[in-house]
Amino acid sequence: MTKKIIIANWKMNPQTADEALRFVQGILAQRLPKNIELIIAPPFVYLDLLKKNCGKKIKLAAQNISWAERGAYTGEISGLMLKNLGCDYVIIGHSERRHIMGETEEIINLKLKAALKVGLTVILAIGEKEQNDDILKILSQQIKSALEGVNVSEISHLIIAYEPVWAIGTGLADTSDNALSAALLIRKIISRLYGQEWASDLPILYGGSVSENNAADFIAQNGINGALVGGASLELQSFIKIIKAAEKNE
Repeated sequence: MTKKIIIANWKMNPQTADEALRFVQGILAQRLPKNIELIIAPPFVYLDLLKKNCGKKIKLAAQNISWAERGAYTGEISGLMLKNLGCDYVIIGHSERRHIMGETEEIINLKLKAALKVGLTVILAIGEKEQNDDILKILSQQIKSALEGVNVSEISHLIIAYEPVWAIGTGLADTSDNALSAALLIRKIISRLYGQEWASDLPILYGGSVSENNAADFIAQNGINGALVGGASLELQSFIKIIKAAEKNE
């Protein structure tokens, strides 16, 4: 894989459509590196607005998806709705969904399969909660449970984002060496499940307090294919610097 993937997870921000539009316009005013896949995951309410204003330079991801295709599920949004809004990607398994919203491994698995069924590429977020946790045990469990029942032919529509929970929103990012070790571990787990070729081609990102100061270190690692950016993706100048950090690895 040659392109680096940079994903902006806006979470529940910004508060107005005007702010969202200005931010995207600010990005598009830049000369963007050719070797990146730039993806923005805004709140649902801005997806249509951004689709109409992003052109081909920015792809869209949803922050969530329903496991159900249709029906009486108040407040839920189906995969087909997301596809019809112009989404190509969806984030599933983010720690905030797991630990705050109470999503179980079973729900994550159902959502992942629902996304793949309609042709969305899944950005599967995994990661240990504490620095001294058994990372092998936790990542193995999260990956195996999320991908239960998923065929090898569907793995080409998967991205894995390694996000140690203790680093998210704390300003205390992991080291690039540790992130690379986690990425290699993830590839080993995928290799056992689906084979070495799929493991080698799998895009793996780092997330967790990514900033303009450390992004280049993570992106430069040969086994890491980009970054999932939270808070820094809402600061225009900081995010532009993160995007351009990928250019140095072209």
